[in-house]
Amino acid sequence: MEPLTKAQFDQQYTFEHLRELSVFGALTQDFVEHLLDQCEIYRTEPGDLLFRDSQSPNGFYIQIEGDSTLYCGPQLKNQIVNVLRPGECVGFISMLSMNPVIGDVTPTVGSVVLHIRNPLFASLPEIDGEQSFILLMNLTRNICRAYIKHAIQE
Repeated sequence: MEPLTKAQFDQQYTFEHLRELSVFGALTQDFVEHLLDQCEIYRTEPGDLLFRDSQSPNGFYIQIEGDSTLYCGPQLKNQIVNVLRPGECVGFISMLSMNPVIGDVTPTVGSVVLHIRNPLFASLPEIDGEQSFILLMNLTRNICRAYIKHAIQE
């Protein structure tokens, strides 16, 4: 994974583009800018690992561009649970439940992701309680959509 600066990120992704992604819907530009200033931004390639099977996460990732695959167990087993699209997140459920991730997570194509670490996520209500609540609602909606998508596929 290659770290990107916020300046590099800003050259490619406008606030208007981010607002199109479900996780950023209804958030103010100031709040999103704070999040981008504080998070880690990465460009990934196929074969990079966002999480390893059974890893305890210290945060979660938001997919900005490209796709990533969540496997059940190691990638070698090839048991796909979900394919993450732009605007979706991974590791959030494990972070909240304080449980290890259920499998490897790897980009299927070159992508861009934001890494939101636990301390940043925990500090957001102090920055703006209303906006952090909206972000939490957006993240929860993403979880629900993934659950419904998975349930329908079964």
